[in-house]
Amino acid sequence: MRSRAITLPTGHEIPVSGLLACGWASSLLYVVTDIVGALSYPGYDYTGQAISEMSAIGAPTADLLAPLTTLYSILFALFGAGVWIAAGRRRALRWSAGCMIALAALGIGWALSPMHARGHETTLTDTMHLVLSAASVSLLVAIILSGAVAFGSKFRLYSAATVIAMLLFGYLTTLDVPSVAAGLPTPWLGLNERLSFVAWLLWMAVLSIMLLRSPPKLDDVRPT
Repeated sequence: MRSRAITLPTGHEIPVSGLLACGWASSLLYVVTDIVGALSYPGYDYTGQAISEMSAIGAPTADLLAPLTTLYSILFALFGAGVWIAAGRRRALRWSAGCMIALAALGIGWALSPMHARGHETTLTDTMHLVLSAASVSLLVAIILSGAVAFGSKFRLYSAATVIAMLLFGYLTTLDVPSVAAGLPTPWLGLNERLSFVAWLLWMAVLSIMLLRSPPKLDDVRPT
């Protein structure tokens, strides 16, 4: 076994345990970013407005949240790298890790495709925002279903419940998308979206902690 860390451009190495810790750290950062953004946005309705509205074109919190969302993508990519290393010969878990890195890469697309503020005329960036949302959900489902096989039946049942909750509340969120574009009230959009997000953010944190507690055996890691 030779590769148990990654080397940064600065020459510093991050051990696999540090990479795996980026999983729960990224989930925590996302929650903190959401709270900070909502508190910094005058008049923001936490239960009725989408998370993306805090980063929308012209939103007062767009510049504040930009570095935090970038840091989130970096932490999540590092977590994906840690899962890849920890997966060893477990092919399904490597698929999960690869999808994590792909999802982190979409962070660049999110930065280039912000939505417009509620009630404003939609443009190509709004369409791309919806496309990226669909792509992200697909990757999240792949991540969770692939990663579910890493542990026993209880974790698989938990993973299945996570996917169901994520898709259910995600579907309820999509029902309000036309109202957002029309500038109409959406009293439960923010709550439904956040329940969907909490489901997969918690799953990522749980996977991170479980992998930290059960490192791969020496003969289960491929030399690289």
